[in-house]
Amino acid sequence: MKIQEEYSNFEKGLLFLIGDKHPTLASNDSKKLSYFISLANFKNGFDYYELTRLSDGGVYFSIVTMLGFKTIVQSDSQIFTYDISENEWNSLIFKISMNHFNKEQYQALKKGYVKKESKGCMNSIAFVILFILGVISFY
Repeated sequence: MKIQEEYSNFEKGLLFLIGDKHPTLASNDSKKLSYFISLANFKNGFDYYELTRLSDGGVYFSIVTMLGFKTIVQSDSQIFTYDISENEWNSLIFKISMNHFNKEQYQALKKGYVKKESKGCMNSIAFVILFILGVISFY
């Protein structure tokens, strides 16, 4: 059974809050119901609003902000085993949204900052090897 059918109040509650932003359906199957909204400042940036089924049958709501295939920030709800009312979904989604959009990573993204991946250990090793080679060649 599709999540959309089993948790019909979720979709109503979600679309009540984000419907005016013209969300696009990304997934609608038995494991995930997902809509996305494009980020204004990034060509490949999206906010995903998802209801995901767990292996035990429960579901949880999440908002995931992505640039391309990289997750910038994610916020999750508690687990539900039954469909709550549309108003309860409205309140929950609103609460998770406020938390998500006020996180430091999201605020930095809004200002155009994206944390670069650190190469960490490899850069350090390369630097040490080059330093040692430079010292050896000096003598």
